[in-house]
Amino acid sequence: MPFSAVRSKATHHTKSLSNSVIKSASSKEKDDEDQGVVEPKFPIKKFDYVEGRNYRQSKKPNDQFLPCDDEEIERLQVNHLLFKSLFVTQYFSPVEAALKSGIKVLDVSAGPGWWLIDMAKAFPKSHFTGCDEMIYPISTPPTNCHFRVIDISKGLPFADDSFDFVTQHDSLFRYSQKDWDTVLPELIRVLKPGGYIELVEPGGVIQDIGPNMSIWMMRLTVSLQTRDINLKIATQLEGMLESIGGLDKIEASHRSAPIGCQNYARTGQ
Repeated sequence: MPFSAVRSKATHHTKSLSNSVIKSASSKEKDDEDQGVVEPKFPIKKFDYVEGRNYRQSKKPNDQFLPCDDEEIERLQVNHLLFKSLFVTQYFSPVEAALKSGIKVLDVSAGPGWWLIDMAKAFPKSHFTGCDEMIYPISTPPTNCHFRVIDISKGLPFADDSFDFVTQHDSLFRYSQKDWDTVLPELIRVLKPGGYIELVEPGGVIQDIGPNMSIWMMRLTVSLQTRDINLKIATQLEGMLESIGGLDKIEASHRSAPIGCQNYARTGQ
């Protein structure tokens, strides 16, 4: 199964928030810094229990696509470890020196925060912010990171040029095509000129599959199409970023992950 990583460096970009929204976002960021660590906030949500899995009650069809429970947390952790094994790095952008000195990092669609926690522990001088529509419980977040509950499809509540490094991982099933058209410009907007944006996504296509998997993939594709989810978004991100503008030196990298019992030993090779 293929995975794609896209990175780019920001140039000067156009402001898009109103003054009132910018002021509000800046005030909130100052409050966060004054308070030190902002502990994860876990809002009370209503769930539908379907065939042994918990799903959020929502009018948005994409919210019902993936469950919100311990099994989903485990799946996301497996994906995180798979990304690390495939790419042999936590990031691709040339930001190591900056991370060691101390910068502001935003991880969008952070989920349980596996990537964020790893990075916060590795670079204690940098400050890490994770956001998602629902934050999973994290018992011991590092003191240099915090999490915020945000409906990302409605925009990010941060001022322009707020972060030096903006990342997003494994969001294929989270966004409709319309959502991507909103999210990508927002990621660029909150990125400082000279900063880096990095997106890592599964390719959505499995090669050399048998008849049963072919049927399963066909059904999955139909289900995704009814939700306007683009299964091939990973291969299109480079072009989408170019069309938005405000970035230069856009680069894409691709890796293939062997799947199946006979390939477990090869995954780390």
